[in-house]
Amino acid sequence: METEFDQQGYEDAFKKSFDEKHAEFEKITNQKLIISLIGSVNAGKSKTINVLTGIDYTEVKAHAGWTKEVSLYELNKGVYIADTPGLFDINTDVSKKASDFVANSADIVLYFLNAGVGATQHDKKAFEEISSLGKQSLIVLNKIDSLEKNEVTDVINQVKKEFGIFPIPISSKTGEGIENLNNEIVKILETNGKDLMFLKISKFKEQSVKKWINAATATAFGIGALPIPGSDIVALSALQTGLAFKIAYIYDIKPTKEDIMTLVAATVTGSIGKQIVRWGITALKLAGWIPGAQLLEVAISAIAATIAASLTYAFGWASNAYYKSGMVLDLGEVGKIFKEKYEMYKRENEEAKA
Repeated sequence: METEFDQQGYEDAFKKSFDEKHAEFEKITNQKLIISLIGSVNAGKSKTINVLTGIDYTEVKAHAGWTKEVSLYELNKGVYIADTPGLFDINTDVSKKASDFVANSADIVLYFLNAGVGATQHDKKAFEEISSLGKQSLIVLNKIDSLEKNEVTDVINQVKKEFGIFPIPISSKTGEGIENLNNEIVKILETNGKDLMFLKISKFKEQSVKKWINAATATAFGIGALPIPGSDIVALSALQTGLAFKIAYIYDIKPTKEDIMTLVAATVTGSIGKQIVRWGITALKLAGWIPGAQLLEVAISAIAATIAASLTYAFGWASNAYYKSGMVLDLGEVGKIFKEKYEMYKRENEEAKA
């Protein structure tokens, strides 16, 4: 009995998954993300955002309707930087308006300290007030390049003692610590589902992409499915569709169903994908698998799981290359990336077992 690659079944599963994931990402698109920046004018807030995102928010026109209490800058659709110079204004009315904005609108607060100055009593009091607003906050210790290493350690310990939390040491001048700051922001925003919005403006997208691909690969291995009759095509295609959507979104692309299917055709259901699956079917037959029967043997299950994981890993990195290029990368090149990543994962998996 010959078993062929069920291309139509796989594509139908992807189309169904697209409709489900599309609705999810429409909700994300309609959200707002507001990152509130607080700290003295010489703490390097603007420079840090520039290095973190590649955008100097001070060159973006302030959002209309906002006053001196809050300056709001839209860096991408729905993604805002809020500079709040009025938060600790001696005018209580001004300060109250800025405080209300942070309490009611900010998703995360970045409190900036100048490492050369350290933590002052004013900073301590100010951060206590911010903390009382119940907002997720990070202390960003900027300009560590102006100090010796032992001095940086001393300032970090001082801040920890005064504020009760460790600051994120960075240098907006040299770029040191910026990636770590990015990761800490993502970690916080994951808790309210707004991490993808931040990643749209981040220069460190691929750190998250790598994490998503590895997580999806592990899940695919658990599914232990193959895109052939009798396997769990729906679960695997849903996993891969969700991965493609997330990757496309952070590169500011809203793919259509046709876009997704073009990518699938260049990888999983294309000639290269078919070759990979045919190899898998051959390996399963050699291990004693009978088409239509349950995969009971450990060896057979391991082969199926490895192929499912390898396909997902390769599809993830092919998606990253395709959407990172703005969907202009030649589809033949996309297919090559898919094949290379598949073979790399399979080889590393076999070496690990050995």
